[in-house]
Amino acid sequence: MTDKITNINKAKWETGKDLHGRDWAHIDLSGNHLGVRIEELPPGSTSSEHHYHTSEEEHVLILEGRATLIMNDVERELVEGDHIWFAAGDTTAHHLVNRSEEKLKFLVFGERKEDDVVFYPEHKTMMIKSGGRTFYTYRQFDLPTETET
Repeated sequence: MTDKITNINKAKWETGKDLHGRDWAHIDLSGNHLGVRIEELPPGSTSSEHHYHTSEEEHVLILEGRATLIMNDVERELVEGDHIWFAAGDTTAHHLVNRSEEKLKFLVFGERKEDDVVFYPEHKTMMIKSGGRTFYTYRQFDLPTETET
């Protein structure tokens, strides 16, 4: 069982750049059925592309700093200790932006289902997870309404 213990104070952070060249860093603590990450965003960075899940619930807990939460076209500031969750099938697309001058650190966790469709409405793209494989659509489509998902 010791191979499943991670000390986050000693763990190596994975780093990279998003599609727009902005830095990100995270520690992945995921298991088989629950995805868990501690993420850090420097000023000016974004957590992910604007998206929503049809089958997976997602939670965010702000650990340090301030974030701008963008839900569809509504913006709201989140501060240390704030928690928000997004229900599976809710068509409210979301992502975080660090518009502050300090680093943003947050915990993101949610279900890890074999089958899910993730919509990226700004890009008119879908990610489809099914049967252990992941597919992306890049052609134009109409986004489903909340009653159709």
